[in-house]
Formats: sequence, structure tokens, C-alpha cells
Amino acid sequence: MIDAAFYGFLAADAETKVSKAGKTWVRLRVGVGKDDDLQWVSVAVFGQAAEVAAKLKKGDRVYVEGSIKLDTWTGNDGTERHGLSVAAFKIDRTHNIGRNRPERNGRISVAGGTASGQTRALATAGSDYHDDPVLEWGR
Repeated sequence: MIDAAFYGFLAADAETKVSKAGKTWVRLRVGVGKDDDLQWVSVAVFGQAAEVAAKLKKGDRVYVEGSIKLDTWTGNDGTERHGLSVAAFKIDRTHNIGRNRPERNGRISVAGGTASGQTRALATAGSDYHDDPVLEWGR
């Protein structure tokens, strides 16, 4: 098998499964590319990464790392088919847009934390420059 890393989007909500050994894993269908270049990849996620993957929903954009292989099978119509599958050891949701966007609570991000009101004023006090778009957003 060959290691691979790619970005894509989920075709459906994550499916949580339990192996015969009693371990939880997650199955995903991930679309990579767009329009005529779209390729569907079957992704199986194991271990701690399965905890993250279990929360994924249809349309989520994800980053996947794992071992990729080309599967071959015979379809119902008798023709030989091919598809990609990945055994993932890392998966992260990459975009929080649309229905997956986090709720706004009047707080903004400042240097890895959050700030609002007086705290934000203190964060910008003493600075000659106020062109940081993260700080400007909250004014």
C-alpha cells in the first residue's frame, strides 16, 4: 500500500461500525476533485481518528491521511470495476461553513484564544497598528 494525503468532501454522514474484535471504526465516502474530475474514495477510519470521523456529516470538507489501494471487483452487470480505498490514520474537518458553521457568540479569536469587550481593548492597547483583520472584525 502507498501513503496518501488529500482533501475532499463527504457524500453522506459517517457510518460507525464495530469490528468482530469489538473495536469501533468509521466508514466514509469522500469525493475528491470536482466536475468531470471527481473521484470517489472509500475511507475506513480506525483508532482515535475514528472518534473525530464519527462526528462528520454529509458535505463536511475533510483532510485525510492514510494508506491507499486500488480495489478491483466484478459489478452486477459482469464488468470489471475499480475504485480507491484508504485505511486512514488521520482525519480532520477543514471548513466550518454553511450549516456546519459554529455559532457566533460575540467573541473573537486573538492569538489562539478569545477576547471580547474590555479584553479586546487591552489586547490592542499600546499597539500603533490596528490593521489586524482578526481584531478589526470585532470593532
